[in-house]
Amino acid sequence: MPSTFFGLNIAYTGLQAASVSINTTAHNVSNVNTKGYSRQQTDVSADNALRTYAKYGTAGSGVIVNSIQQVRDSYYDVKYRSNETNYGYYNTMQTYMTQLEDYLNEYTLEGFTKAYADFFQSAIQLQEQPAEESVRNQFINKAQSLADYFNTLSSNLKNVQKDTNEEIGNRVDKINTISTSIASLNKQINQIEANHGTANDLRDARNNLLDELSQIVNIETTETPVGVNTNCFKVYINGQVLVDNNNSNKLMVTAKENPRNASDADGLYQITWESGMSFGEYSSTLNGSLKALIEARDGCNGEIEKQTTDANGNPVLETEGVSVNNTNFKGVPYYQSKLNEFVQIFTTAVNDVLAGPNARTINGEKGIPLFVSKYEDSAMSASSITVNNELVLDQSKLATTTDENKGESYNDLVESILELRDKKMYGNGTGGYFLESIMGDVAIDSSKATQFNKNFTNLKTTVQNQRLSVMGVDQDEEGMDLMKYQEAYNLSAKMMSVMNEIYDRLINGTGV
Repeated sequence: MPSTFFGLNIAYTGLQAASVSINTTAHNVSNVNTKGYSRQQTDVSADNALRTYAKYGTAGSGVIVNSIQQVRDSYYDVKYRSNETNYGYYNTMQTYMTQLEDYLNEYTLEGFTKAYADFFQSAIQLQEQPAEESVRNQFINKAQSLADYFNTLSSNLKNVQKDTNEEIGNRVDKINTISTSIASLNKQINQIEANHGTANDLRDARNNLLDELSQIVNIETTETPVGVNTNCFKVYINGQVLVDNNNSNKLMVTAKENPRNASDADGLYQITWESGMSFGEYSSTLNGSLKALIEARDGCNGEIEKQTTDANGNPVLETEGVSVNNTNFKGVPYYQSKLNEFVQIFTTAVNDVLAGPNARTINGEKGIPLFVSKYEDSAMSASSITVNNELVLDQSKLATTTDENKGESYNDLVESILELRDKKMYGNGTGGYFLESIMGDVAIDSSKATQFNKNFTNLKTTVQNQRLSVMGVDQDEEGMDLMKYQEAYNLSAKMMSVMNEIYDRLINGTGV
């Protein structure tokens, strides 16, 4: 049977429950602008009824606060992070493809079109005045300008590759930092919850880190019970364990000993686990900004460019198909190889004319190549092409004829040079068409990245709004809750006042 003061205890539990609810509401309101904060609510239930051994059986004993819970839907978390991974990929890809497009967009920069046209225009003037020293010098200078254009373009592409490489290193460092923080939070969460506490704010901090990580690389998470109020929380990236509860695995970057492509910058990173296991940076399942950086840096459209030697022992560049995953994207190596292909075909054709077996100068000397590689034992490429220094120092060594005995006006070699402008020696197209096709490729990829980035940005906003509709703090709703809990507190306080009057009459107003 309940004691005489049972009612006072019931009123006290009501005061406690209302007070906890008001404090929870205050916590929500104070974090209304906190990024990643999940709204919290008190979980209350009627306390166990007390057996009275009376006719009415049992009597209610008040209210009990079971817990303070987060209001969060894991479905929206998974949906948001999946979108973040795609957003991170296309946002990063747009940045670097736009840079490549700017460098290769020669119509805007007046690069190749002008240098290419000027070279053949100087050849026309050379055809008209083959013996004029200034005209011959101009032809050589225009050839050097064309070489300088390709040198600069190759250098710019290599700088993009170096930038992406540094970004890869930064992303790996960021992954390691986040994984360490998540492992630390896992330990703190278990320590608090094992003692029947609530670690809601720590869980918010962990979720914020997972959101950030999902933009860098595709992730999966699992949380399984392992004891009383303790869980084992794991994070997987690209199908491999990054965080195993209180422990985190580390990634590391090391410089490759040998370039993957002949035109690659030196010291490009490869990613491995500190344990020595392979990370699989070219895995088809990898996604996020890390994948975009790897593809922009290493994408070679499925063909690796290597330096070999031809039948005469001269160094040349050749491409060979490979079965390495995730290299089908057209990144920096692809455009470098295409520029190198153009340079090799163009310089070979020009040099075959000016240094052929029958090529002669006006003075009857044997012709020498117009274009050479500036580096010893290096194949002709966009980065190495330059004009033969012998011609720069002495323009009279420039061959213009195959029969010097026919006089200065007989300049059939110059005519052969002019024919190269419209000759279809680049597959089924001319040199101009070949370069235009390269710019078409980068324009398509850049446009695709821009459009998909826009789509995933819009989807990001939509999913985030859906997520906030569940976990976000609504000021109007919290205001209504505050009034509701205030009224509940006042009623419980009134109940205690009423009980106080009853006990006063019982104790002081009865008896003698």
